[in-house]
Amino acid sequence: MKNQWRLVVGIILVLIVALFAILNVAAVPVNFGFAKVEWPLIMIILGSLFIGAIVTVLVSTGSSIQTKKRLKNAENELNQQQAKLDEEVSKVQSEMESRIVVKDEELAAQQSKIQALEDELVSKITAPITLDK
Repeated sequence: MKNQWRLVVGIILVLIVALFAILNVAAVPVNFGFAKVEWPLIMIILGSLFIGAIVTVLVSTGSSIQTKKRLKNAENELNQQQAKLDEEVSKVQSEMESRIVVKDEELAAQQSKIQALEDELVSKITAPITLDK
């Protein structure tokens, strides 16, 4: 759809230039400062249009190149920051995993103490009662 609008606008612009060409065929003097020539007005209009189009393309190309360069620099910086972030995440993750291992060992030690105390309690409860006389 976007390209269709561009085509329509392009055709309209061509028709306007053609209308100018038909209406402006008279010769006019042009002074370049060092030389004076007489050309048809439409040639001056078309030449000015052509020079304007070239200047526009050159300026937009320069802007486009600068924008692409800034984008590439930003992407590189983003990649560097992402690498730093990934490194920090892996460092914190390994630290947390080592803490988990230590806590698991502490938990296992506590569970073995609990089991030993439970066994001792069970043995005391189930031991035969002896009456001293």
